[in-house]
Amino acid sequence: MNMKLLLIIVIGFLLAGCSGITVDKEVKVGPDDWVMSGGSAEQHHVSKFTLAPPLNLYWDYNLEGGVGASGISVADAVLFVNALQGELFSFDISTGGKIGNLKFLGKDASTTPLIIDNNVIVTYAGDKKYSLASYDLLAGKTNWRRYYGDLQTSPIMKDGSIFFGSLNGNFYKVSLSSGRLEWKFSSKGQIHSTCAVNSEIAVFGNDKGKIFGIDPASGSEKWQVETASPVHSTPMLFNGAAYVGCGDSNYYAINTADGKILWKVNLHSKITAGSALFMQQEIIAACVDGSIYSLNMQDGSIKWKASTRGAIVSAPLVSGNYIYCSSFDGFIYCLDGTSGSIVWSSELENKVKTSPVIWRDFLFTAADEIVYCFTSKNVEKKK
Repeated sequence: MNMKLLLIIVIGFLLAGCSGITVDKEVKVGPDDWVMSGGSAEQHHVSKFTLAPPLNLYWDYNLEGGVGASGISVADAVLFVNALQGELFSFDISTGGKIGNLKFLGKDASTTPLIIDNNVIVTYAGDKKYSLASYDLLAGKTNWRRYYGDLQTSPIMKDGSIFFGSLNGNFYKVSLSSGRLEWKFSSKGQIHSTCAVNSEIAVFGNDKGKIFGIDPASGSEKWQVETASPVHSTPMLFNGAAYVGCGDSNYYAINTADGKILWKVNLHSKITAGSALFMQQEIIAACVDGSIYSLNMQDGSIKWKASTRGAIVSAPLVSGNYIYCSSFDGFIYCLDGTSGSIVWSSELENKVKTSPVIWRDFLFTAADEIVYCFTSKNVEKKK
């Protein structure tokens, strides 16, 4: 082997070894942090903070790779973002500076990182050896990695276990500490629908048009509901019911005890995004045609409808009386939750397809490859 080739190989190994995330202090996850998809295992998409508009752009960062519909989590002033090219990025919220990034997430990390104290758990696709991994942020090393097929659903934590669905059609429950299998359920169809879980039931949809209710303890099927189109959206659990939109343009309310449809309403457009819980009385749902609806939880009647000029593929976010939503028209919107009127918007550089996340005085979203941080503070944008 000639010296030039040897030097190239050595440099390659050194560069590969430089990628990683190591924090210089313990990450202390608090009850107000956004540590998983939907902000909770029940997928309510409700922030613990009320962030009132107008907002100012504080900083942005080009990842050089897009962000999926739900790629953001935040804990203890550290922002975590999964990028579609298979990397996990972390940022110091106060400065917008990159802390580090992991580059081993296959070829597709379109999911939300799960933050558990000093560990981050990620799901991804495109790697034939691994698709689920746990990484120690304080030590800067991998705890464990497992393979459960290509994963395009976010990991959801409940009672010391992780739940997720795979493109191989299986729905899994695995150990949080080791990633080892506890049980699996075959849905016989690819799963793009991130689940909602509580102590009684886990609910998700598959590409065969079925919505499943699974016993989270045993993995046995409790019920299934058949729809006319694939179910990609994330269900929401609240007060004995599962609420979920579908590709057949219908929005469903399902009794979680027996799987009976309580009501359904046709919104005249495909629904691929998750929903948000408003004041524990209404559901905020968004559609591919750019419409945003407020639905009565009791009967599905429409309270109000708002419109954007682009597709909406990510879940709205409730913050007090405000509703934040991203749109393919390049804007992020803030609506009055009572009336549906638009009270603030900001145009970004690309299509906005990532669910916004709020932490204290900051709002985060992404427009294709650019991550944005807005704040209610009167500050100048960081260079």
